Amino acid sequence: MKRKVMAMVLALTMTTGVLAGCGGYGSSKGSDTTDTSTTTETQGSDNSTTAKTQESTATGDPILIGALYPLTGDLADSGKNMQYGIDFAVEEINANGGIDGRPIKIIYGDTQGDGAPGMTEMERLITQEKVVAVMGAYQSGVTEVVSQVAENYQIPMITANATADSLTSHGYEYFFRLAPTNMMFIRDMFQCLVDYAGKHSNATIKTVAVCADNTELGQQTATWAKFWAEKNGMEYLGDVLYSKGAADLTSEVLQLKQLNPDALIVDNYVSDAILLTKTMNEQGYKPQIMIAKGNGYSETSYLESTGAQANGILFATEYLQGEKSQDIYDRFMQKYNVALNGHSAEAYTVVWIFKQALQNLANAGKEINSENLKTELQTIKIENSFEGGSEIILPYNTIQFTDGEFNGIQYKQTNMLGNLVVAQFQDEEIKSVWPFDEAEVEIQYPASFQ
Repeated sequence: MKRKVMAMVLALTMTTGVLAGCGGYGSSKGSDTTDTSTTTETQGSDNSTTAKTQESTATGDPILIGALYPLTGDLADSGKNMQYGIDFAVEEINANGGIDGRPIKIIYGDTQGDGAPGMTEMERLITQEKVVAVMGAYQSGVTEVVSQVAENYQIPMITANATADSLTSHGYEYFFRLAPTNMMFIRDMFQCLVDYAGKHSNATIKTVAVCADNTELGQQTATWAKFWAEKNGMEYLGDVLYSKGAADLTSEVLQLKQLNPDALIVDNYVSDAILLTKTMNEQGYKPQIMIAKGNGYSETSYLESTGAQANGILFATEYLQGEKSQDIYDRFMQKYNVALNGHSAEAYTVVWIFKQALQNLANAGKEINSENLKTELQTIKIENSFEGGSEIILPYNTIQFTDGEFNGIQYKQTNMLGNLVVAQFQDEEIKSVWPFDEAEVEIQYPASFQ
């Protein structure tokens, strides 16, 4: 896809060294299995789908991959959407012969949105289910702890969605990240603001503030917002942080109203995003521009719950309908009756990354095991499309896990080539608005919230 050249270019210091993995949980490694049961299996969840599946033409011994997501609890809707993306990719791959006749089989683990059950489920996937690799786990805090388990067992893990910068700063050898980092999200959100202000003389965007939860991820959002505000000559007025899952955000909204920034930067999971939007409406707080990390704002339940109150809110996301692969979006919607969003699109993409890496091993006559898969992921470079599959449906054309550094933070085995698109709720619909040369409509300014 043709991309707009960004005004700010990141100076990344590329390195090629690989740090040694650590022990501690033992040396058990995922391996192939002769289990011939169903291709996609859900553990610890009743979220199996009833939609008609494509018939698999892959009938050999399945290759087991674990998928660790919140399938119950407050984030179950998000987890289910990512599960749909995974299952959709698996059906496509297996309907076309899998890996030389061997189907991919997904074994699910339910984190319940919490680190402790996430670690238990990761242990089960590795030691009992004998998966060759794992993907997950949506929340950065949960991903932080389960990735330690995968590293100690020397099982390759790709996170499709977790954005906390620290995740890839530990020097782990078996952990890979597809998702744009927190730094990249906030970078692109500010670039959208800068581009809009530069194009429209009536737009006053000189001050910013942040509202996010007080987790490590929320604190990182505030830190990067301050960094990018200063880089772009804006005044950072401060941040209003709250406890994730708060029952009331009235005091926080009143603090934001008093700060009165030209642009409000927010980062909220879906229940918090809904509560924040409704509380802003109750308190009559309408910033001229409000721009969010996709997170809860990209979930179907957000717009269903807020309706017209969301109109005018911008959000950065990893995927938008119409950007690429409209056919995939249409088939996904027809099958699951829910929109393919940034989270499910990234989960879909990770399955295809595993497929490409596994196929490369098979083509080279190498044994399919965790160690060989890790080595293949460290060197893989996917450009434009997957072998035997679709084009890359995310808003960039290259996937490669490289090492880099920015502003003192080390990024290991991260897809540093990733970037975002920005959408806006207009007339209770999602419209792409940035980059401008690919936008459906102009940004609505100031935001109406009605």
